[in-house]
Amino acid sequence: MDFFGYWNICLEMGLTKHPDDLVVLDELLHELQKPIDSEFEFGLPPGPFFGPLKTAKIVLCYANPSRDSKTSEVVEDGALKEQLFAQLDGLQPYPYQIPGWDKWFKPVANSLFDGNCEQAAKHISVFNLVPYASTNMDIAQSFATSLPSVWVAQEYLRYTLIPKAKRKDILLVMCRSSQLWGLQTSHDAENIIINRTRVGFTEDTKKKVKAWWQSLERNNLFS
Repeated sequence: MDFFGYWNICLEMGLTKHPDDLVVLDELLHELQKPIDSEFEFGLPPGPFFGPLKTAKIVLCYANPSRDSKTSEVVEDGALKEQLFAQLDGLQPYPYQIPGWDKWFKPVANSLFDGNCEQAAKHISVFNLVPYASTNMDIAQSFATSLPSVWVAQEYLRYTLIPKAKRKDILLVMCRSSQLWGLQTSHDAENIIINRTRVGFTEDTKKKVKAWWQSLERNNLFS
């Protein structure tokens, strides 16, 4: 399956839910009484990834986008939502100028790129297991893996990103929900990192990421 083609329908039609998820979301809500509408923010475009996933040299795997005090501001701003929809082509830098996204991304850039947000945004992609934003993934994780779009994300991880990491084409960092992703160990691959902390990055992860991008810079593969 073409992962980016899969999400292109949302980009072209401005859909905030992938069509494949609609039936399951309805069944989860009405048959299993799962708190779909209260847990997920469907006013935002879907966020299966942010940043240039097609070209990124560093991919950070997380559970899902977060919903915070700035989310309503983005939901009500058509231009900001267009920026988020544009992310679905897989080529755009991480949108750290968007309210809420900046607060999350700047510490990432500080930890991994010595504070250079512009460079980090060009070379990091955040890959989300669940494409819909929530305040807390702890409740949603009980039903999240029922969504077809989540199966597609897991497939892309297994058949595209893990092989790329094993070839040392990318550095793959598992940051959250490794048990839901199905990747809890490095598979003896130097470029697969399991970041074993719930907040931020371990010192070992920081060292490995910096060593990776510095090696790319030396070989003129990072600019």
